[in-house]
Amino acid sequence: SRNISVLTRPKIVGRASGLFLDSAGGSFGIQQPSHTFFHFSPRQTRSQSQYRTQQFFSSGKSSNEVKGDNPKAQQQPSQDDEPEYDWDVLLPFQKHSHNSIKITIPDEEPTSDDPFHIDTFQTKLQTTLETARTLQKNALWLTVPLSRSALLPFAHALGLRYHHAQNTTATLVLWLHPHQPSRIPEYATHQVGVGAVVIHPPSNKILCVREKRNNYRPWKMPGGLVELGEELDEAVVREVWEETGVKTRFRSVLGVRHTHGMQFGRSDLYFVCRLEPVLEEEGRDGELKLPTPIAQEGEIEKAAWVDLDEYRDMVNHVEKGRGHPMMSQIMKIVDQTDWEERDIQRTLVESVVPGRKASPVYHAAIRSED
Repeated sequence: SRNISVLTRPKIVGRASGLFLDSAGGSFGIQQPSHTFFHFSPRQTRSQSQYRTQQFFSSGKSSNEVKGDNPKAQQQPSQDDEPEYDWDVLLPFQKHSHNSIKITIPDEEPTSDDPFHIDTFQTKLQTTLETARTLQKNALWLTVPLSRSALLPFAHALGLRYHHAQNTTATLVLWLHPHQPSRIPEYATHQVGVGAVVIHPPSNKILCVREKRNNYRPWKMPGGLVELGEELDEAVVREVWEETGVKTRFRSVLGVRHTHGMQFGRSDLYFVCRLEPVLEEEGRDGELKLPTPIAQEGEIEKAAWVDLDEYRDMVNHVEKGRGHPMMSQIMKIVDQTDWEERDIQRTLVESVVPGRKASPVYHAAIRSED
């Protein structure tokens, strides 16, 4: 616990914060004009700190008189004890990740007893910020629906800044340690894309597309962005189907390109995957055939099975502005015959975090014990 200078009487430190120190009782809290809404003693360890609501300024009693000699009041609480708060002067908040608190304003019509009433919002928010700092929280998060956007200027005036917005909700945050660099991560630092190398060895063909715009080379592999909550293997199969109408199976990851300064100033992770086409049955005898690609309307100008040698010549071209350095590297991997022992494999593994679903792990091939 911190060392506190000896004071002969309670002292208000800073009118704005309303923070007081009481050396006789070894305590400190935050003062409102009529009462203190939060109180604890720093003589205990942080994990043992006793939190309780104190209504002593309105009664004219000192902090020592309120604490008194009641044995129950002197009991050490467990680490699981929750603070007691005076919600008349605070905004409702909840514990949040990484030692922070979060205030969520509901998307509903305000009422007369609304805790987020516009007339008292800024005062309550300031008091809540002071409480969070006293609790030594790292950050305060605030989510504001579009219907309550009139509250945003008050939050901005107290130092909160936009972190991200989605649909009709804005999320603001304030790092609560002004003398330490913020550890709050940027929102969505990366976007994730997938590209598909789909080869049919018997015909020596590779599935390619030509977009309606921004074609830097005659052909490119089908692919696109991974959607929120979508697995890589699901995304690449979906993108191939959407752009070409060809059904495929995921086999492995061939490589990953990491690029910065892309769309919206974000970085980009682009996973190039090996897929195999699902052949279609044709005729009464059920003979399997390669499906005919169908270009996606509005996006793709042409989808086709391209001769593999033609594609290799295109990506391996040495003249500047004509080859494709990344795909040239990828094709070297594709052409290795023992790809099942070299490609990045996918394994679904359980999480050690209770309640979290299993996740795929992409890793180098594991040699058999045989």
